[in-house]
Amino acid sequence: MTEAFETSLMIWIYIFVGIIVGGLAVVLLTKMMKQNYLLLIVFCGGILAGLLGFELIPDLIGKYQPVGIFIGITLGFMFMLLIDRYLHQHPKIVHIEHHETFTLLFLALFIHSIPTGFALGLNFTHHHFQDPSLFGAIILHHIPEGMVMMVSVLYSKMKLKSFLIFGSLLSLAVSLNIYFGITFDVNSIQLRTIIMGIAIGSLGYVTFFEILWKGLKNHLTLKMVMSACLGLIFIKLYFVFVSFGH
Repeated sequence: MTEAFETSLMIWIYIFVGIIVGGLAVVLLTKMMKQNYLLLIVFCGGILAGLLGFELIPDLIGKYQPVGIFIGITLGFMFMLLIDRYLHQHPKIVHIEHHETFTLLFLALFIHSIPTGFALGLNFTHHHFQDPSLFGAIILHHIPEGMVMMVSVLYSKMKLKSFLIFGSLLSLAVSLNIYFGITFDVNSIQLRTIIMGIAIGSLGYVTFFEILWKGLKNHLTLKMVMSACLGLIFIKLYFVFVSFGH
């Protein structure tokens, strides 16, 4: 029990550092792009689309049953749709322009942290991780997630301390799920499949509807499309770097 707690605490620190690194990278990018937050949010939409298309969805299809995947994705999509409708029906709770974008993004990343943390926790046995590359990859993957969160904070005109608070909460969510993964043996493949599907569905909703569709439908220019494509290229090269490093 103590070992599980110490491991999850260590990973919480590492993931938080990864998120901060991603946030700092965005601060540098804003200077290069002259604080064009709309271009940056579409760029990060491309990053998320690449995360789904290049890694999460292929990995999900290769490991789990199609029926469970479909059910999970549908549940995740419907959940985010209901939250989105709730935010728009209660404008008084949205004090800052585009605040709902950040809210939905954080919820999607939070849901995504559940299967991610469980996967890493279940991989831990006898004082070490069975697959060190899995550990390294999950830590490094939070750098682009930190980038997306920081862009969303800037785009929503929120205070920078919000990034630190929610970044800490997100890393804490991953570490808690790692703790549960180490402590409890989850044998139900059906449950794992549905949870993974929900993570994909929620993240897909925010990526393709809330970020890319809303960002491009009223500002469909070559520069905007190129920004989304650059996000795809960036995450692809990032995955190649991560794979090469492990």
